Amino acid sequence: MLTLLLIQGAFAESIEAKDFETLYQENRYTVLIENIRCPVCQGQSIGGSNSSLAGDLREQVRKMILNNKSDKDIYLFMVERYGDFVNFKPPINSKTYLLWFAPLLLLVLCSIYLFRITRNKNIHLSSSDSDIERAKKLLK
Repeated sequence: MLTLLLIQGAFAESIEAKDFETLYQENRYTVLIENIRCPVCQGQSIGGSNSSLAGDLREQVRKMILNNKSDKDIYLFMVERYGDFVNFKPPINSKTYLLWFAPLLLLVLCSIYLFRITRNKNIHLSSSDSDIERAKKLLK
């Protein structure tokens, strides 16, 4: 039993205890590391990633907070190095129009297609009903 507990402890994630001057700085740190995407791990924030790059970026964010950099400065620093990809909420600009509006465009196109298909089906059914009636008359 003791061996199992020791093995589990070796594989457990390390919790990073960071020193901040105020609780406000610590809260900012937590929010920032959860809103910055890890460039190595797709879909994970740097706060939830175990990669060495994510650890380095967390340390960079901590240093910038302690140096009284604003959130905007920190995001700008990350975007300059890794592109808009590092933001979980990328800004709307000429490079990200497709990212923001492609789902809406796809929804509109699919709705138009669905409307046309159902309308054509109704027209086709009504004409086949008249064909059935004509066929019944011919069979009598």
